[in-house]
Amino acid sequence: MLAPVVAILSLWVLSTAGDSNLDPIKNYCKRLYHQSAVKSGKLYIDGGLEIFTPKNDYGTAEGGEILGYNEWLITLDMQYSWDWETSNFSMNALNITADPTTGTKPANLISGALYAGAPDDSKIYLYGGTTSFLNESFPGFEWPDSAQYALWSFDTDDQTWSQYDVSLNVPYKPAGGAYAEAADQGLAFYLNGWLDNGTSNAFENEYNFLKYLDGMVAVNTNTQQARNLSTSSLNNSPRVKGALAYIPGVSSKGILVAMGGVTKPTSDSSLDNEGTYVSFDSVDIFDIASMDGAWYNQPVSGDIPGPRTDFCVVTVSAPDNSSHNIYLYGGQGANNLYDDVYVLSLPSFRWIKMYQGESPRYGHTCHLVGNKQMLTVGGDASEDLMSGCDWEEYGVAILDMSSMVWGHIYHALDGEYQVPTKIYNVIGGDGQGNAHQMKPTGGFSNDQIAQFFNETASTGSGKSTTPSSSTSSKISGGAIAGAVVGSVIAAGLIAALILYLIRRQRKQQKNTNPPSSPPTTTETAEAPPDYKPARLDGAFFRNRGQAVELTSQQVSALTELGISNPAMLHEMDGRPRGPAELPDTRPADVFTTKSGKN
Repeated sequence: MLAPVVAILSLWVLSTAGDSNLDPIKNYCKRLYHQSAVKSGKLYIDGGLEIFTPKNDYGTAEGGEILGYNEWLITLDMQYSWDWETSNFSMNALNITADPTTGTKPANLISGALYAGAPDDSKIYLYGGTTSFLNESFPGFEWPDSAQYALWSFDTDDQTWSQYDVSLNVPYKPAGGAYAEAADQGLAFYLNGWLDNGTSNAFENEYNFLKYLDGMVAVNTNTQQARNLSTSSLNNSPRVKGALAYIPGVSSKGILVAMGGVTKPTSDSSLDNEGTYVSFDSVDIFDIASMDGAWYNQPVSGDIPGPRTDFCVVTVSAPDNSSHNIYLYGGQGANNLYDDVYVLSLPSFRWIKMYQGESPRYGHTCHLVGNKQMLTVGGDASEDLMSGCDWEEYGVAILDMSSMVWGHIYHALDGEYQVPTKIYNVIGGDGQGNAHQMKPTGGFSNDQIAQFFNETASTGSGKSTTPSSSTSSKISGGAIAGAVVGSVIAAGLIAALILYLIRRQRKQQKNTNPPSSPPTTTETAEAPPDYKPARLDGAFFRNRGQAVELTSQQVSALTELGISNPAMLHEMDGRPRGPAELPDTRPADVFTTKSGKN
């Protein structure tokens, strides 16, 4: 979507970006494709593209905007209430420092992930990301670093950065993937993503290089170890620029819900190849308790959002846990920029449109803060990066998810979340929860998903998808916090108990006598035929230098990576080039790590 901007900006930006006295807060115009996390009463913002507005000594804008990068770790105090328009708004920029043991600094990245880590861990964690080549003459521009250290931490207590080598099981540094974390378990997840010439110094001069990645990376933030989980049973995989939501209290350790994004192009070795938007008429579910790579597809109903990328999601549950509501905000489609909010309510699996505005936003992040508020961070309202500044003066806004009112005031001591009227008018109940609709309209697509919500699968019209890599004996049957509470009569409780005992007995029988062959997978819902193809933004990728002839060994190594035209590489302006990275062939069943100098 940003590719047309490059030609327009190339001469003007390069001639004006020599000013190194640009403050990321005082000279803020807009920021997007950054990474952010909320930890111990603070918001942390890392990396991203930033547009700066030069100002004179009196704070008045002076000159045109400058395209560059956020070179700092920006913090915003969330311990106290604030109003970014008037008072008590404490935002600061911290210098990025080197790992004291290696002398290496974390790279300046876009499209990665920042994780909060476990509550008793003082660190936040940066994973993945890619280098933007939009303005190589900007003072803060940095060439890509090695993919060996895809994981970094920042200790919020002693303000130090540390790097970790997780390449034994995860040999690449991905970008553009969907991400979520189960912070209560010290687990972080990164789904699919891509490699390009900004993700590693081994690729930085490779012409038009883009490779989609299979698998989901699981990072244990308590031990700084990683493993790669198969996504062979995931529909529309690999995909990029979608979202992943963590739902605690479902199954024994929570589930992940994947939605949206763009699928792998027909041939992914070039940006000229196009993929397709993933429809929101179904979502994919991963059971954290199993950690076996099995995904389950569930069709959904209701007011289904238009296909899009670069949106954000946050999850909040009803006070009684009878519904779990995933709020989706903004994004961009093939020909649309969105300013809307939808909710996907579980276990009814109903989409409900909550808000429609006229100020679109994409490339932003968002977080649940203060019990019921969605904090949005950064983003842009136009495909033209130089079209003007963000009307949100500091790049943050607040949505009260109970009243559905936007504002600039954050309430640190806000009350508990109440289910909005628009939601319980659809699924039943009230502000406290008490949801009536506890199954999808067409029923659960299979027994596994039904068991996550302590229900039974319907024999109705729901489409069924059972991953071939799993059997029913792998599914946890623990207590699920999605049952109807408060208004269930005694007879219903007795019936539920009987059903539970029957299911448990059947499960024990299946464990004793496992099936001789795994279940088959049926076809899942496809995007409507009128969906337009989607592609990644060529503006992020570098295309320079002259083609050079490679040795047969180099060609062989790059061919193993799936590069369809390995001869089309570009010279490195005299800089030494490291060896091409090879795909990992080791099993991904053990967390492992080692540390060392980059």
